[in-house]
Amino acid sequence: MAKCNLSIELANPDAIHDGGGKIHGVVRVAVDADVNCSGLEVQSVWRTHGRGNVASGVGESATLFSGKWSAGKSLEYPFELSIANWPPTYHGHYLNVDHYIDARAKIPWGFDPKTSTPFRMRPTGGSEASSSSGQVQAKGIVGGIVGGIVAAIALAIFVSVMIGFAMAGPFALIFLLLPLIGLLIWFFRTFLPRWVLGEIQCSFPAQLLRPGEATDGQLTIRPKKNVRINEISLLLRGREECVSGSGSNRTTHTHVLVQDSETLQDATTLNAGVQHQFPCSVTIPADAAYSLDLADNKLIWSLTLRVDIPKWPDWVKEVPLTVAPTVMSTSMVPGRSSVRSGSHGEFAARDDQPTVAATHAVDDIAEGSEGVSFAETVSHLWKARERRDQVDLLVEAVSGLPFEIEAEVERRLLYSGDDDPHVYRDGYAVWAHYPEPPLPMVLYVPHRLADDFEQIGRERWRGRGVVVGWDRQHGRLQVRLE
Repeated sequence: MAKCNLSIELANPDAIHDGGGKIHGVVRVAVDADVNCSGLEVQSVWRTHGRGNVASGVGESATLFSGKWSAGKSLEYPFELSIANWPPTYHGHYLNVDHYIDARAKIPWGFDPKTSTPFRMRPTGGSEASSSSGQVQAKGIVGGIVGGIVAAIALAIFVSVMIGFAMAGPFALIFLLLPLIGLLIWFFRTFLPRWVLGEIQCSFPAQLLRPGEATDGQLTIRPKKNVRINEISLLLRGREECVSGSGSNRTTHTHVLVQDSETLQDATTLNAGVQHQFPCSVTIPADAAYSLDLADNKLIWSLTLRVDIPKWPDWVKEVPLTVAPTVMSTSMVPGRSSVRSGSHGEFAARDDQPTVAATHAVDDIAEGSEGVSFAETVSHLWKARERRDQVDLLVEAVSGLPFEIEAEVERRLLYSGDDDPHVYRDGYAVWAHYPEPPLPMVLYVPHRLADDFEQIGRERWRGRGVVVGWDRQHGRLQVRLE
């Protein structure tokens, strides 16, 4: 039986805490009997739970007390801990990620009392993440011919060796069949489609995207002979992939979150020697969950281009995407950071130091400078976007001021109703961003302008509006249109 009981009380238990920030609270200890404690440890951690094997990490840990506790005492130990930058709180189908404050009293030669309390975390990012170019080029027909010749030679060798080993017994035959099956899969899935289609290029310049952001790409095909196709399609897919068990008991659980397909070209004939170009564009849902790569727990976004060739294997190309916050550290990008359990300091430190220019801008606007344009306001907010206090001060300084607004629409008629106090009655909220720098915005649109936004497509919108606040959850400037 434990000689003491632990409980944790957070300073603001209902708050959504910023990644990389601080969390405060107190650990309470109720002592039932005299006991020596070699260390009262508290730490901020994250853990996955659901179908996949558990992954975890530590933001910061601290020892609050070591010594003797007397029976009947009720003690309190305040704490302040850093929160991990990544991953954010996420509750899905097979995958869940939660942040906790864990407390543990180390009792020599006895049971260690433990307790834990969860809190919600949203990422605020760090330095800009670098992203490689999305240029993906498939091999042309010449490369395909060379590959086919090599494949034919390898196939002949395999068949010859297989016949020889078959005489040695069934086990040798089974051993040879495995690489042969892999070779056949490559032949039908890769070589044959390229043989027919010839030179193929698939480019997507942007593969690191924010929720609600769009990326434009292009598929280029230059066949050597006339090719009849049924369809060219583009599929945006977001899915959870969780692995449980290990070895022969290893099982993968997949749940599709988003599956949005679009036809780029209906049935047609691609003429020989002609360069056929198929522009394509896809928009990440505004409420999309961020990409995650946490050991055996992943949230994966991808684009799949498919050329449907009648009575022939289809050409298929998958382009991986990373959905991330507006600004994030390179260590947050899936595949660029390892997941370790119980290691402090594995997360990139947040750069909380604003530029000197941004600091001066905040002071100038806060003091009521005249004649500040919307472009200047956006520029100042963009530079200070990682500093919550700076953003609040800037927005407060310009709130209520009318501006000539310029914006590129991301998602039209996002929602309507009374959920947001800034929304017009019978009006709408539209997600958009300023052209340069691309500061995210929420535009509150009156009902009379709804048709304009429904028809605007990807064109730039211009008009008048008033700054009314800052959407902290999504990092967007709130503007009410006049």
